[in-house]
Amino acid sequence: MGCDRQNIDLTNYESRENGTEITCDAAIVGGGPAGYEAAIRCAKNGLKTVLVEKDRLGGTCLNEGCIPTKALVSVAGFLNQLRRAEDFGVSVADYQCSLEKIRDKKRQIVSSLVQGIEFLMKKNKVTVIPGKAVVSEGGVLAMEGSQQRIRYKHLILATGSVPIRLPIPGADAPDILDSRDLLELYDVPESLAIIGGGIIGMEFAFIYAALGSKVHIVEAMPQILNLVDPDVASIVKRSARKMGIEILESAQALCIEADPDGRKQIMIERKGQQESLIVHRVAIAVGRRANLKAIDLEKLGVELNDRMDGIRVNEFMQTSNPSVYAAGDVTNLIMLAHAASRQGIIAADHIAGKAGSLDPRLVPSAIFTFPEIGHIGFTEKEAKEKNMDVLTGKFQMRANGKAVAMQETEGFVKVVADRETRRIIGATIIGAGATELLSLATNLVTCGITIDEAAKVIYAHPTLSEAVSEAILDLAGE
Repeated sequence: MGCDRQNIDLTNYESRENGTEITCDAAIVGGGPAGYEAAIRCAKNGLKTVLVEKDRLGGTCLNEGCIPTKALVSVAGFLNQLRRAEDFGVSVADYQCSLEKIRDKKRQIVSSLVQGIEFLMKKNKVTVIPGKAVVSEGGVLAMEGSQQRIRYKHLILATGSVPIRLPIPGADAPDILDSRDLLELYDVPESLAIIGGGIIGMEFAFIYAALGSKVHIVEAMPQILNLVDPDVASIVKRSARKMGIEILESAQALCIEADPDGRKQIMIERKGQQESLIVHRVAIAVGRRANLKAIDLEKLGVELNDRMDGIRVNEFMQTSNPSVYAAGDVTNLIMLAHAASRQGIIAADHIAGKAGSLDPRLVPSAIFTFPEIGHIGFTEKEAKEKNMDVLTGKFQMRANGKAVAMQETEGFVKVVADRETRRIIGATIIGAGATELLSLATNLVTCGITIDEAAKVIYAHPTLSEAVSEAILDLAGE
């Protein structure tokens, strides 16, 4: 696939804004992290930019994913602290949860951040057009249901992803929940089964358990959070059990039926045997897939990847059509908001004649379970599966002074280094503040720091970050 930039004129076109047509250097379809970051970068690169969004700016991450979920994670964390009040010498006689107030606060948080993106669009003179874009002809988009047309020189597709629905009987019933439904919190079911024990499923499991649901996780893989090391998953499972969450691994959901009492019955196959699970509500959280139907890719001359589950792009996010780029979840490369943002920037820079690329190994991952998980680079399990010769350093949070003082001693820091070069190539942190500590590890891996260089750094005491330092010293045999 080619990566020609063609002869790009960075001078903004004269806009023929006659009510029906606008001309631009770069048109972007989708206003999520990939889209709005690409729009800002295009504008800063001197390109006249138009962004089309059919719903609200911010995409799934801001409106139906990362941000509202983290707002509820904060509520769950606060409730967990309340229940442990006696551990801190504090007595809390009684408290009540208002789902209406929790829901309203979540919406306020989301709205304030959406308004922030709207401000950035105006500040950078990005034209935002609400509605659904359709392909009219080469180099031209039309707006569905209107006479508006957008004539572009380059196009960036950032149409995101949609939830995956299970292909089993009963999964398409109207009362089966998905991640968007779980965010609305109109009621907390007495019991809730979540099919899917990945990041989305486990985060919601801890949220609803904190709110009072009896939660069951049904995971088809042998391990929840199957990409993390077994010792990491073990801590999450232990924490889940303490909160009353039942985890069924290697459990295949076969069908979902309603029983005479209005509850849901899930037929499960596990260890060669079939069993049933009866709950009040069922949610499906088995992941997301690229939103490939948002626009006519064939008409654009844009090819899919070999798996046919994402748009094929090169290192510059350029598709098989050199004037069309794709960024974010629609490429199905790394379904994380921060990866999408960087992909959008790479596409915008390439349009402007600048080079940039993304190394998937340098994309960190933050998981907001209880306790939190942060990861970058190679896991210990992955390194061993690839027969890599590595060193592993590990330090338990229970030996960290700050963690002990906070009474948050679950977890550890694990650092992986190449034995020959002694460069740090991966790190996993699980415990209090893990997603914030992750930036320390990300810098080490991204900059290719060696064990000996990293061991020179002095960490303040008493801090949680000392656990990172101790894990590095363990790598060095000290």
